[in-house]
Amino acid sequence: MVLPDKKRKIIVAIMLLTALAFRLFVLWKYGLSLTLHSDDTAYIRSGKILAEKGMIVYHYNHINEPTVHIMPGLPMLLAAIFFIFGTGDMGLYAAKAVMILFGVASVFLIYAIGKDINHEWAGIIAGFFTALFVPLIEIDNLILTEPPFLFGLLLFIRFAVQLGRNHSMSAFYGLMFAYLFCLLFRATVALIPFALLGYFLLIKYPLRLAWKQLGIAVLLVIIVLGPWWVRNYIHYKEFIPLTGSSGDPLLLGTYQGDGYRYGEPYEEVIKKIDEQYPHITIYEKQQMEKEIAIERIKRWYKANPKQFIESYTIKKAKIQWETPFYPVEILDVKKPFIISLHQWIVPLAFASVALTLLLLKRNRKELWFLTFIIAYFTVLNNVFFAYSRYNLPLMPLLFLYIGLLVSAVWHVLFRKKAASS
Repeated sequence: MVLPDKKRKIIVAIMLLTALAFRLFVLWKYGLSLTLHSDDTAYIRSGKILAEKGMIVYHYNHINEPTVHIMPGLPMLLAAIFFIFGTGDMGLYAAKAVMILFGVASVFLIYAIGKDINHEWAGIIAGFFTALFVPLIEIDNLILTEPPFLFGLLLFIRFAVQLGRNHSMSAFYGLMFAYLFCLLFRATVALIPFALLGYFLLIKYPLRLAWKQLGIAVLLVIIVLGPWWVRNYIHYKEFIPLTGSSGDPLLLGTYQGDGYRYGEPYEEVIKKIDEQYPHITIYEKQQMEKEIAIERIKRWYKANPKQFIESYTIKKAKIQWETPFYPVEILDVKKPFIISLHQWIVPLAFASVALTLLLLKRNRKELWFLTFIIAYFTVLNNVFFAYSRYNLPLMPLLFLYIGLLVSAVWHVLFRKKAASS
């Protein structure tokens, strides 16, 4: 059903105002006291030091060590905010306000994606779910990479769909902007072009144009990331294309599933490294953890390959998706309720994936693209460390699938009712 323009504007305005109102209310109610006291404080510290000293750091006990633990996007964004508003409370409130704006923009983008694939009501359903889902309201009030990353990811999806349909250079440049924006905040998005490649193969994207755009894409990546590569080489005398922090999540991941049965406990491994090499850099420590992780993987696979494969596929995927990331209770919404809600949403969404692929034949290629993206991040997190926080930016896509199923069922029922009358 096509919405009249006036009705569309009213619904979208209500959706965005709802998202903004809930997020601002949380900011007003909890202010700067809403914090994880972990990654968010590290990012804040990093932004302040970058604004004051021009150096990107991360760990509190290595405050004078230029870091390759994180991508520079969030420290640079925070440094810009702190430069304008100061590094005190005003600057922190401004930073949270920017996170909220990213969150509200993401609500609009998930709606727009639904509209772009000719299922506007699905976009509206997904938009309202995204606006009201409490873990997303909370994450938009924390200074983390999730709000800008979700915004960039949805922008990437929207431009990818547009590029697949009209092959325009404007959509291509929008796609590249979104990709590079995401990459500056999270290195895990680096290989998402493989999901895009799968989509392009499905739609039979023009090969000559694809090669031309690939050449431009490579040039843009070099221009944007070149300064980061030079900076990393100056400090570490190595080519570090993105980050040097994969060792710890890779090691932690070897203890998930049945991995805890093999070798020394994680805490003992870290303690030994700290005792034997007290003066190494964080990057060197990450490299050691990576080597240990690879040895643990080899030993585990050799000892019990079936158990290893099960842990790195089924069990890790379950860890990722069975509970939401909701670390601090807000608005008197209890964690058990959110867990129960999440455990209804995820199975319904995955069932919706299968059913919409069957029912919505005209949009099957776009739906496969969304499925490729969900699969990409799930597999990536299985390889490293399965953690519910990493999948929180994927929740709007699950809401969109639920909206698509509701829209498809409603369309079938409406068509039957019209035929009978």
